[in-house]
Amino acid sequence: MSTTATIAVGGYSRSGSGRAPGLELLHLILGDGSDAGERAGAPTVRRGPTIELEDPSFVLWSPDGSLLYAVLETDPTRVVAVRVAEDGSTAELVADLPLEGAGGCHLAPGRTEGTLLVADYVSGTVETVRLDAEGLPVELIDVDHHRDLGDGRQPHPHQVSALPGTESLAVPDLGLDRVFLYRQDTAGQMGLAGEIPLHRGSGPRHLAADHESEQLHISCELSGMVATAVRRPSEPEPDAPAALRGSVHRWSVRSVIPGSETEGDNALSHLELTADESMLLVANRGPDTLSALSLTMMRPQITAEIEVGAHPRHFTQLGDLVLVAAQEGDRIDVLRRDGDELSVAAEPIPAPSASCLAVRP
Repeated sequence: MSTTATIAVGGYSRSGSGRAPGLELLHLILGDGSDAGERAGAPTVRRGPTIELEDPSFVLWSPDGSLLYAVLETDPTRVVAVRVAEDGSTAELVADLPLEGAGGCHLAPGRTEGTLLVADYVSGTVETVRLDAEGLPVELIDVDHHRDLGDGRQPHPHQVSALPGTESLAVPDLGLDRVFLYRQDTAGQMGLAGEIPLHRGSGPRHLAADHESEQLHISCELSGMVATAVRRPSEPEPDAPAALRGSVHRWSVRSVIPGSETEGDNALSHLELTADESMLLVANRGPDTLSALSLTMMRPQITAEIEVGAHPRHFTQLGDLVLVAAQEGDRIDVLRRDGDELSVAAEPIPAPSASCLAVRP
């Protein structure tokens, strides 16, 4: 017996030495080990349709899996939507919305229903897009500029992420060495509500919060470190703005550790918690490895590290499998996590200039 999972792969088509068509769907056939000689969970691959797009840097499925959103790292940034057949056999571009910012590198669902949030690395902006009744991006409704927050430094927001158990959205800014906290009102407008400062030169890129956002793990691209911040209740100042009253918390960085045990430069990219939140997975560019960090101690500790293809830019999890997009390796590494150990689960999947991955719901 087997099951099939559909994976969306974004790949750079023009930037640098981009070699990908843009978007591609892969169908991973997962064995359950019931057939003679079959290894449980070992996937085989069937390639699906492709969509020609310019430099998709992040992809996101709609909740029902009927639409695939992508942000294009262009000038101006564009957000597109692709309608995917239920069986994954066809994919059609159905919306293409240009924004005001440049160098879009991440998108996420907004707190307000019917919105998408976009981080623009080049222009230093966070943009809010309205979706219509069919879930298609139709209008830019808000632009927040980080350039006014940098004291002359160049901002580079790199991700937008809702923090579970809070009303906040977190935006790590690689150029300003801060994680900015936002709130979104019912009309979809974003308002700055706080920040988490990091050491100068850290370069926060991506973050991962536990299910109540009591701990926030941050990959610092420029320093090669993983910073962990903890959240504690705090009383607002009497003259605090209305947006900061109510559920207010104070954040402090509790630990900073290397993302890799390999010597040399390391530009961290993506990190994710495992489903049970006992482990943190971290992608290391330079060593070109994936690390597993145990979170059962007072501070994260590396328990495993495994080599992957060159320049692992992003990864995603599928059960006990970890799929790693190795941008310069032109491949997707297929790993297995067993407790706090990592191993190779299958041969790498060819994927030119792979930048991002998303499992269809």
